[in-house]
Formats: sequence, structure tokens, C-alpha cells
Amino acid sequence: MTTHAIFLPKTPPLRDDQFQWRLGDKQKTAEFSSFYLGEFLGEFYWAISGGTGNFDDENYFAFSMTLPYQSDETLTGVYHLDQGLTCVHSHWIPAPPGFIGMATIDADSATLSIKYDPETDIATGSFEALFKSNRYRLKPKGTFTMTRVRPTEAGSLQFRASPPQHPLKE
Repeated sequence: MTTHAIFLPKTPPLRDDQFQWRLGDKQKTAEFSSFYLGEFLGEFYWAISGGTGNFDDENYFAFSMTLPYQSDETLTGVYHLDQGLTCVHSHWIPAPPGFIGMATIDADSATLSIKYDPETDIATGSFEALFKSNRYRLKPKGTFTMTRVRPTEAGSLQFRASPPQHPLKE
């Protein structure tokens, strides 16, 4: 069983991050994205994601990646699934009345190349993945330049900078 933490932004753009991908001959630029250090049950991980659309318009589409945290200084490198990288695609699906539907699928193969500067909190890199299981035939290739989102000084789970776009309209 695989568990995925998925954060769906609610607020308008406040950042200048770039997260883009190509599927065949179609180039897409993310309308929302995030790069942060997360924690689940005492285990820290890096998270990078970007996507387009929203659930109200029934066009949500995103890619997300995580890496086990070792230190800020050791994040720079090239990673594959057998090194702890996870890569997930998620998209809107029809749901019964009163529900929002979303499907997620793990990549069959993926590579993430990342350079992180702990002084500026900026990460640049590229990724590619293959999703071929369960009728999927996606092979995204993308690039990103993103600034790390950090928790507030008070230690709450609110971010200082909100990911752009609002897939869930309030």
C-alpha cells in the first residue's frame, strides 16, 4: 500500500516559481506549485509538485515528487525510484454527488535531477517519469525553478508563501 500526502492550494498566487512539463508535443506550465520540507510521523521528506486546473472546473492535473530528507546540503543530485524518490500523477475524475474525485498513480520509472542552494532556498532541476500501469500512457519531461516554502515563525502549519492558484474554490 502506498500513502500520498496531497496539499491542494486555496489562495491566489504570491510566488514566482516555474514548474513546467511536456507530454509529447504539448508544453504545460503549472498554475500552482510547491517545494518544501515536510514531516509525517517523525520522518522528514522533501516535496516538489506542480499542476493545473481545479476541481470545480473538473480539470485538475498534477505531478508530485518526494525524497527522504538527509540534510539541506545533500539534496543536490540525481535520484531514481530505487533511491527513495516517489513520483505520482493525480487528476480529477467523476465522483458521486457531494464528492470530489481524484485518481493518483505511482510512476513505473522516474528520475529527478535537482540543485538546491540552502542560502537562497532556491531549487532548480528537471524530472522525467513513465506512467504505464493501469491503462496510463504518460511520459512527462519537465523543469522547475522553485523557492522553498517554510513554516511560519510561530511553528504553525501555515506557509509563509502560498502556492499559486486555487484548485478548490471556497
